[in-house]
Amino acid sequence: MTLKFWKAMRSMGILSLLFLLIISCSEDDLNTIDAGFIDNLNFITKEIISEVEFSSEAISKVESHINGQFLLGIYEEKNISKIRGSFVSQLILPSDIYVTDDIREESEIKTILHIDDVVLYLPYHSTVKSVDNEVYTYKLDSVFPVAKDGVDYDAFSFEVHELETFLNPLNPSNPSLANVYYSDKEYVTKTLLATETNYVPSASDTVTSISRYVESGDVPVEKISLTNNAPRMAIPLDKNYFKTHILEKLPLKGEDILSDFQSQESFNRYFRGLYVKVISSDGASIVTLPLTDAFVDMYYTYEEEVISTGVKSTVAKTMRFNLGGVKAVKYESIGVETQETDKIYLQGTSGFLGNIRLFGYDTISPNLVTAELNELRNMSNEDGKPVWLINEANLRFYLDQNFVNTNTSGLVSKLFLYKKVDGSILNHLYNSQLLDYLTASNLSSVEGSLYKDENNEYYYKFKLTDYITELLEGTNTKNVDNLGLKIYNPGDYPTNDTLIRSSSWNPRGVVLDGDDLSGSGVKRTVLKINYSYQNR
Repeated sequence: MTLKFWKAMRSMGILSLLFLLIISCSEDDLNTIDAGFIDNLNFITKEIISEVEFSSEAISKVESHINGQFLLGIYEEKNISKIRGSFVSQLILPSDIYVTDDIREESEIKTILHIDDVVLYLPYHSTVKSVDNEVYTYKLDSVFPVAKDGVDYDAFSFEVHELETFLNPLNPSNPSLANVYYSDKEYVTKTLLATETNYVPSASDTVTSISRYVESGDVPVEKISLTNNAPRMAIPLDKNYFKTHILEKLPLKGEDILSDFQSQESFNRYFRGLYVKVISSDGASIVTLPLTDAFVDMYYTYEEEVISTGVKSTVAKTMRFNLGGVKAVKYESIGVETQETDKIYLQGTSGFLGNIRLFGYDTISPNLVTAELNELRNMSNEDGKPVWLINEANLRFYLDQNFVNTNTSGLVSKLFLYKKVDGSILNHLYNSQLLDYLTASNLSSVEGSLYKDENNEYYYKFKLTDYITELLEGTNTKNVDNLGLKIYNPGDYPTNDTLIRSSSWNPRGVVLDGDDLSGSGVKRTVLKINYSYQNR
């Protein structure tokens, strides 16, 4: 029976189905389903329950250079592990790198450069809570764990280094391809530019005070903030380093540009980037940052003296270096908890994923059709006709009750299921979408969202109707796939192709219970197939 017929069966009533059969099906289609079906519309509905084998698998590394978001901090998912997130990034050379405004003859003007401050700005994801007399109040989004009172978060410590490692955008072995940066890559550093001890994310971190140079008198203070005083991290960097390595090497207006600053490529080799490295080991908080909005501002003042008259003037300037080019995250999994074999452990980033095996899938012979699958494909009624009119096939994964009882940061709302090449952490480009994600008109009917059953127990449910229907087609000779189960990450759903990317910036985790809470050993994680057949 064709997949077209099964979709019609599920989405249309009997009368509509008859009409579909009359105008749409070929003679072969009718023979396949038995023409007697039209004369007898009585069906019997039954359910098959198939046990599911599973295992947890540590994630050694993921692609980190294509991340939409970047983690900074340390996050502990109790009963699973702690994740430490750091990142590297190149700096974008400004389009105008002249440090003075006007062209002057050196014999007329004496110019002295003064560094005022250098600050790394990392904007938070935030939402406006209220506006009162043009004063904005914010709450932070994407900080884990969520603060108890919405304001106070746990502290973590980090350093900012100048990179020694060159972030090559091209694959050294094949320059026609983009380079791939994995989350386990080691980075060599040079100069320490900043140390932040016990840093606490805060929605009230909105204004930076910059003291500007003057020759005498009161020091002017410039208040720096983002649009509408939006919250951000503001990390002071070593201004003496930037004075000698950047500011004093930049040209005055009309001067020649040094070779290290003539192009972005030259600058990338001269100043190889920043490494914002978390050094905490204890469980704290972790921040999801949109690095496309991050930048380094170098505040300086140039002092000019007209030699003939001795008249002096000062001009305050700011030069911005956006974070861009190659950006990559560094994940470290530390403090892994002891794991039980009757549970499935899932955590994003460099945590854990699950292997889900249906119909007796054998990892040793992944391409050999299993006996259980063969039996189901050959299943027929007493007349020897195929009985498969599949109404629904679904998987349920129950949350471990101990995890639910001890969880303080809220439960993960969604998981993701896909076709995973067995042991394919390094061959993740072969992982692909399940058919139901591709055919669903509404992904909410497929996705593994969190529900509660009649006993108030939490579970995740996936609908695999189209995948199982295609798998059980009598003409299908392929084996069942090893399925991967992971924490949902934005970008997992189908876009322009069926491939599954390994990038992840969701550090959350869950523990799933494979066996019955009574300790009977009865599997709670099962595949249920609801089907109908003609009553003769």
